[in-house]
Amino acid sequence: MMKILSTPVYGRRRLLAASLLLASGMAGAQDNHYAWMQFGSRNSLLYNAGLSRFEDQSAVILNPATLSEAQTSSFNFNTNAVGFNSIRFKDGLGQGFTVRNSNMNVLPSMASGVLKPKKDQKDFVLGYALYHTNTDNLKFANRAELKQDILNNTESPGAENYIAQYYLNTKLDEISVVAGAGWNLGENVSLGVSQTFVYRSQSYRDNFSANVLPDRTAGATVDWVGSSYDIDAEYWKVMTYTKLGLTARLDKWNIGMTVSTPTFGLFGSGILMADLSLVNVRLPAGSTGPRKSYLANGRFEKLKVNYKNPLNVQFGASRKFGNTILYGGLSWHAAVKEYTVMSPGEAPFLQPSTSDNVIYTKDALRVWDSKRSVINASLAADVIIRPDYHLLFSVRNDNHYLVLDRAKPGFSMPKKAWNNYHLTIGTQRDFNRSSWVLGVRINTGTNKEFPQPFSFTDPSEGNFFQGQRKTGQIRSTGAQLLLSYTFKFAAKPQ
Repeated sequence: MMKILSTPVYGRRRLLAASLLLASGMAGAQDNHYAWMQFGSRNSLLYNAGLSRFEDQSAVILNPATLSEAQTSSFNFNTNAVGFNSIRFKDGLGQGFTVRNSNMNVLPSMASGVLKPKKDQKDFVLGYALYHTNTDNLKFANRAELKQDILNNTESPGAENYIAQYYLNTKLDEISVVAGAGWNLGENVSLGVSQTFVYRSQSYRDNFSANVLPDRTAGATVDWVGSSYDIDAEYWKVMTYTKLGLTARLDKWNIGMTVSTPTFGLFGSGILMADLSLVNVRLPAGSTGPRKSYLANGRFEKLKVNYKNPLNVQFGASRKFGNTILYGGLSWHAAVKEYTVMSPGEAPFLQPSTSDNVIYTKDALRVWDSKRSVINASLAADVIIRPDYHLLFSVRNDNHYLVLDRAKPGFSMPKKAWNNYHLTIGTQRDFNRSSWVLGVRINTGTNKEFPQPFSFTDPSEGNFFQGQRKTGQIRSTGAQLLLSYTFKFAAKPQ
């Protein structure tokens, strides 16, 4: 039975260092991407086309100024009807230990509409939408059971039985509600404004355990030795931000620009539960003192949550060449300096809890976040075969914004640190008051130097049996079927 020992100040510091090492797992919208999801009927295939001109009801999301161009009231339902994505992390838990994740989903992504109060004018048009801003899931799991010589031979002659396992499961969901309006400032210039409210929730489970079992029949004098790390965290947050949009209709070009403010937090709550243990170890590693066991355990509820999205500026342009309309778009997100998402503060965690060791809790269990500046670009084309039949194409990138830093105390919940690239193709068919859009999106992303969260390779007492962490190659590929239906309340513009 594990005996939990009280330690003097220097022992607590060593235990803190061990706790932080245990808690230094993989730090990593897709949970680190701004542009994973697509919105709107046409704009879901012509990504960012709605920045420069009115394409569909997603105008209230992309650029509310383009709402002024709407000819009639309408309603749209847009979905990623079926999606499949596969992630392969080669050597993700040490040399030869590959982990995989794949999932298929059926997910509605947007319901939106346009309200044109005055049929004979285009001066003031309203828009609204309820949509999935982001949704993501990542699950990794693997186990190793090996014969290795880990402990010194004076205590345990020969090889020991090494048993280790790793489990990660993160789930992210964002739902947004937006309302806005666009109106004409002049014959060729329009202005728009929208207000978006975002509900974001994320759950996170990160677990690693490693045990070394000496052979007592071979003369071992030490019993079971090991370490474990188990973090369970979740939170929800309601935020809001404002978007200002501007469009200009020139002789041959349509130009659009938007500025979105950083998010402003309204309310939210979080929960943290953690269990870190060292069994029958020496601190510091390699010393000749007696072996001891240590435990840190706690549950912390109703935590204050702080989540930030940065300033965003977007620019788009489009022009018609014969029967083809070409589109281009740029999106810049500012950086966000490191901040605390949630922390239990000075609360009992190291066991047995004392008035001295509670000060270490906020370092070991701090959930932090940081975002680097990101620029994404897109190119699209609408080939008009007939007025009621269009071929739609787009290519775009979706760079990740994660700041990787294992030296920071605590942990970061997002994990996906690779750049994605998307190719989308599809068609649009119009029938009287209805419009159907059907397409396929293909995505791929690779990171050849992705840090291993833990490793089953070269475990030792010095690394608490977590192995020598290096890097592996991670690759993400997927395809989604895009389906959209639009109903117009008037058959012809009024």
